[in-house]
Amino acid sequence: MDGATSAQVAQAVAAAAVQAGQDTPTVRGADWQTATVTAVNSDGTVSCGTAIRARRLESYVNPAVGDQIMLTRSGTGSWIAVGRTATGPSGEFADFTPTWTATSNPALGNGTLQGRYTRYGRLIAGFINLTIGSTTTGGSGAWSWDLPAPASASGLSQLGVVEFLRSGAERYDGHGVISPGSSSFGIYLPQKAGTAGQVLRVGATASPMSPASSATFANSWSSGDQLRIQFQYEAAT
Repeated sequence: MDGATSAQVAQAVAAAAVQAGQDTPTVRGADWQTATVTAVNSDGTVSCGTAIRARRLESYVNPAVGDQIMLTRSGTGSWIAVGRTATGPSGEFADFTPTWTATSNPALGNGTLQGRYTRYGRLIAGFINLTIGSTTTGGSGAWSWDLPAPASASGLSQLGVVEFLRSGAERYDGHGVISPGSSSFGIYLPQKAGTAGQVLRVGATASPMSPASSATFANSWSSGDQLRIQFQYEAAT
């Protein structure tokens, strides 16, 4: 074997040894990494691709395909799924501006629309404040507001709390409804001209001030009217 060939063989053997060390936990030792969940298994494990099947810690609840998680591996090659990594603010409140929509979208004009939310894992909580301005227009149809993240498609509807403040005077309590898998929600308030105790979906011509007939945005809403909305729900991921 000539010198060049001997050197090539030595390099090949060295490279193979390095690769073997990287691939063999008993050589490499324990490590950790991040990965995406591709399957949730019935035995308390999750799969990340075809090569990794990791057992979840008890604190890693409600696993879902698409979760970005932290994995750790022992020196014997066993994988543990520690839990989800943060995909946004966790525990700290952050500002967001919810998109306000309807059949024909409203225009905020000189009104104000603000939101704040926080999340812990898949639990999201927050609030939205809308103040109608003198140049605000209501569009047409029922109103909706976008959520910070889509809701879980668990099959359960989730409710929020709503207060309507009439130009700093009268107050009406209502609720919001977040449907399974939805990325937005609507709200319901009592109607002054309606059946006692009945609540109806709020929109351009539907507020507690709306008359029984010939309702318009102008006779349903006034500059200074406020909607105060609180929500808490299970996110999809």
